[in-house]
Amino acid sequence: MWTEFRKAPSVLEQTSKRKPFYATTPIFYVNASPHIGHLHSLVLTDVFTRFSALLHSDREAVMATGTDEHGLKIQQAAAARGVPEREFCDDVSERFRHLADQANVNYTDFIRTSEPRHHRAVEAFWAKLVASGDIYKGSHEGWYSVSDECFYSATQVTERDGKTVAIETGNEVVWEVEENWKFRLSNRREGLERWLSRPESVWPESHRRDLLRQAADMQDLSISRPTSRLHWGVPVPGDASQTIYVWVDALVNYITVAGYPGEMRAWPADVHVVGKDIVRFHALHWPALLLSAGLPPPTRVLAHAHWTMERSKMSKSRGNVVDPLAVMGAYSADAVRWFLMRHGGALPSDADYSADSMRKSYSELAGMVGNLANRVANKAILAKVLDWDDAERDARLDARLSHLATKVAKRVGRYEIARACEEIMDVVVEANRFFTIRQPWNPSVINSTSAVVYAYTALRLAATLAQPIMPTKAGELLDRLGVPAFERTYAHAHWDPAAPVDVAAIVGRLQAGKESAVGQLFPRVRDESTDGASVLANTTGRPGRSVKAAKT
Repeated sequence: MWTEFRKAPSVLEQTSKRKPFYATTPIFYVNASPHIGHLHSLVLTDVFTRFSALLHSDREAVMATGTDEHGLKIQQAAAARGVPEREFCDDVSERFRHLADQANVNYTDFIRTSEPRHHRAVEAFWAKLVASGDIYKGSHEGWYSVSDECFYSATQVTERDGKTVAIETGNEVVWEVEENWKFRLSNRREGLERWLSRPESVWPESHRRDLLRQAADMQDLSISRPTSRLHWGVPVPGDASQTIYVWVDALVNYITVAGYPGEMRAWPADVHVVGKDIVRFHALHWPALLLSAGLPPPTRVLAHAHWTMERSKMSKSRGNVVDPLAVMGAYSADAVRWFLMRHGGALPSDADYSADSMRKSYSELAGMVGNLANRVANKAILAKVLDWDDAERDARLDARLSHLATKVAKRVGRYEIARACEEIMDVVVEANRFFTIRQPWNPSVINSTSAVVYAYTALRLAATLAQPIMPTKAGELLDRLGVPAFERTYAHAHWDPAAPVDVAAIVGRLQAGKESAVGQLFPRVRDESTDGASVLANTTGRPGRSVKAAKT
């Protein structure tokens, strides 16, 4: 029986070389196609996993995502389409896998709850719950939401527009009475409260405090449904009249991936990344079930906020649901990854998507990063590079460059992904400012050394640290800078103002990178979704020049 709770380190701090870093997305329900919120969860989890690998190259990193394929909604959706549940799930699950692949998400396992390995894990987990004495069969009645696939108590529903709805989600509920298996949630109150008392267990802090209040007054949990109502799921072992409740089934996926019921090297998960609407299942029900089964809860649950579309909730009926594949097709996967992390990385707050904000984000990447990469490799400018003179040092840039890696790592460790992106971009903006002031393109300027050295260094550090966010574009930029593969680590993402500068090596790398470069780093983009507006990448103008969308 697992009972020990210890203070957990930062999400990126290495505690054991033997235990892999393990991060998970929520597994996505296949009753509808993927949207921008799904992509956000995928990329956020991928960023944490890639940052762990960047910081600790000797530690294995595991990332799991996948699809939740059981439940009444799937049963109904398949029936409405006139196809078997399996065929329905195969189709929609592949769409989620395709989204992850197109977004360059480096998952190590794509789990489907319809897989035999998962069924075996669920059955083994159920046996542990039986052995604990925490489950029993009894009558259950309450307000049931088909959309949420869960029961709500009288205090969790309200009347709205003539309907009874769940306060938490706004989805309609109906009163149902049925016989099923129930879990004595109150039996695990003490252990759950101890886990929730750890400041790092749930983030944001407001969710953790709310869950602690809920833990003080928990009702027994329904963990099965009558097979007469729900047949598409995992049958309760030894009771053919019941199907295991979809949330219990789905939550077990995290340990299925880890190897349950066999050895689980990666468990407990370092972080479960979930949407704020499902934090109760992951940070109240799931830890309690794990404790009952004698397993440690996850180290932390990170609940991110949602996306709106031009300040309105995304809804199919409103026609304002963003197609993530279309956006990536227009701007590239990495540009969208950067946008999601920089604008949606302030995780406690809802983020807003608009075509204009996406265009501006891309223009900034093109104007600040792509443009500087082009200009620093200019043949005429490189011809004016002389020996390094410490008198040309810029104290402001030295300070920013020397502290950048530490700042970015701290931001990510504190879940401040948007701020990490800002730290990276601010250094590039500052290097653009310095480059513009020095005017190395001007025929009257005979020494371009400091302009080239600081532009090169800022781009090298920014690209190295941006690899978890923009793995392809950052890699392309490092190629253009001539940075060898073994120098693309966190240990090399540093600048020592007191160290000598090898300007010949910098020039040689830029020359070699320019010879192998193909096209623009952030080329002109035509966005068909904005009435033919063309997004112009500032790849030839001077740094800081505004970029406007021109009608064609």
